[in-house]
Amino acid sequence: MSEAPAPKKFGKPTPQPPTGALDLSDIKAVPSSPPGAPLALPDDYQGASPPRRRRARETKSRPLTMRITPSTFERFNDFCDREALSYSDALVRLLDAADTARD
Repeated sequence: MSEAPAPKKFGKPTPQPPTGALDLSDIKAVPSSPPGAPLALPDDYQGASPPRRRRARETKSRPLTMRITPSTFERFNDFCDREALSYSDALVRLLDAADTARD
């Protein structure tokens, strides 16, 4: 029996330039800061708004599912974010506003 052929080499390794030939003059030096030091944030940085929280309901709730247009959903979602309300609290507020406008 003959011996198995040697494994084939599929490609040549990518040649790396010698480290002495690299021009590092365009790279800025990184300032050293103590470990754990806070990062400096830009002046116009705005933190994220706090997330809407679920709250314990005093009564039993019922599910509500409806299909609305994407633009209506965006308006409702923006309203909830702006007022920091959950969806159910925002719906209650809008219904109360509709009742007072009707009276």
